[in-house]
Amino acid sequence: MTNCILPTSILSTNHEGNMPSFYILDVGHGNCAVLIDREGVVVIDAGPNTVLLDFLIEHHINTVDILLLSHSDADHIAGAIGLLISEEIVVKQVYVNSDSTKNSQLWNDLVYMLSVAHQENRLYFEPSLTPHLNGKLDQGDIGIEILAPNQYIAARGPGSQDRQGRKLSSNSISAVIRLSYHGKSFALLPGDLDLVGLENLLEDHADIQTWLTVYPHHGGKPGTGNVKAFTKRFCEAVKPERVIFSIGDNAIRFPSKEILETVEESLDNIKMLSTRSSKMLEQHIEKTGSKLHQNAVGHIHLIFESEQVIIM
Repeated sequence: MTNCILPTSILSTNHEGNMPSFYILDVGHGNCAVLIDREGVVVIDAGPNTVLLDFLIEHHINTVDILLLSHSDADHIAGAIGLLISEEIVVKQVYVNSDSTKNSQLWNDLVYMLSVAHQENRLYFEPSLTPHLNGKLDQGDIGIEILAPNQYIAARGPGSQDRQGRKLSSNSISAVIRLSYHGKSFALLPGDLDLVGLENLLEDHADIQTWLTVYPHHGGKPGTGNVKAFTKRFCEAVKPERVIFSIGDNAIRFPSKEILETVEESLDNIKMLSTRSSKMLEQHIEKTGSKLHQNAVGHIHLIFESEQVIIM
């Protein structure tokens, strides 16, 4: 489906012409991705620290047309407040599912800021991020599809149960976002999806295969579910060729040994990459002797040529 060029350095900062460009940012222990397309810029999750803001300023981007926040955890939303109060960046639209179980000051402050900004017509804020938005988020050549949660799960919300009696957590309603180019899926961003969320996702979508995925939970435990079972189920459903672990500095526990081994067992010729140095991935590379995997690659940049997706 795609071509891939994978040199030692995966940091590229040039966006030329009208071709789209997609970045998975190294924000430490968190998630953040930026899509630069012909008609606008979309940010998916806003992890901790000022990496996102610095990136946008460095790339002379002064408008974020759409900000999608997968769920209420701090490592996915912390950078949003800096974006909103910045005098150099204008944010036009923000979408995130409500979460009455999240009692953090950060979440409370963010939702309040968004509500006030919406009332003052400074941006559009919708406390919903479900498939009802599909077809309304695209900013050019890249298709943006919300696969989960469906409207029923989002309306039920964390703390409730789904139709099968499974308890829903904040992670269960994590937005799962799929990106496509010329009708072909190339990336899946599942936030912190857990086993309950995954089961509901697969009940709605028989095919969620894609070329690249950011692994949920940074390669850590998926809530209360069985780690190996979740990893195997996720890998068999997505069938990626690239798995990205977005982790913090000198990560000792991320990604976990069990997840690395299960990913390797579940997928042929899989290439695993970590944004920052992972002791566990380093040991896995030494143990397997694999030359496919890469440790501490920093920002990951995908460009699009003709019908190909290329990692720069």
